[in-house]
Amino acid sequence: MKKWLIGIAVAILFVFGIVAGTYISALGPKKDSEQEAFRVAQKEAGLVTMDEFFIYNGKDSYKVLIGKTADGGKKAVWLPNDDDKKTVTANYDSGKTKEEILKIANKKPDEIISIKLGMENNTPLWEITYLDDSNRYNYDYYDFKTGEWLKFYRSI
Repeated sequence: MKKWLIGIAVAILFVFGIVAGTYISALGPKKDSEQEAFRVAQKEAGLVTMDEFFIYNGKDSYKVLIGKTADGGKKAVWLPNDDDKKTVTANYDSGKTKEEILKIANKKPDEIISIKLGMENNTPLWEITYLDDSNRYNYDYYDFKTGEWLKFYRSI
């Protein structure tokens, strides 16, 4: 009986190890992308720390970082994946914070899946992803600077 229990425990640990290894290796490209984006943001925007990192895939794809500069100021940096587009930098304090956008959107925190910065049509924005009562995905977009509601996608 003891041998069976030991065998089952070893098998469970083996499966757990495989799952954990797969998960860690799957996160590798995102981590590499994050580190490369931070190096670019250091050069182009003078960031010395990175507080948050987002990957935004809308009409265009952006890597977005929020971090601090040497003088202690907080900046948001949008790095386009398209080489023809320019990097956009803004003082974080010149726009709405994540908390302010959450209040404007009037969503319950338990509904929220993510709140992240993005960019469409040269407009920095906040994207809120949440589930509705039927567990369907919904997306709301708010202007980064003003908090004005821009557009939405419902029941996806």
